[in-house]
Amino acid sequence: MAIKVYLFGQLKELTGLSEILLDGISDTDQLVNEMACRFPVIKGLPCLVAVGREIIHSNTSLKEGQELALLPPYSGG
Repeated sequence: MAIKVYLFGQLKELTGLSEILLDGISDTDQLVNEMACRFPVIKGLPCLVAVGREIIHSNTSLKEGQELALLPPYSGG
């Protein structure tokens, strides 16, 4: 099962990637863990996870072909 993950802000800068294709990821918790294993420099950094352009707040099952985004925390002004 392949999913495309877009990286923004500090996450993009630290990994050097704006997107990555991952296989075998079944839920958003597994996604965050996999990214931390592949890129230890981002381990522990707070981030928001968006599934299909909607920010989620709990572990969510994923389907093949879904697009996700990892976003650094943001504040408005």
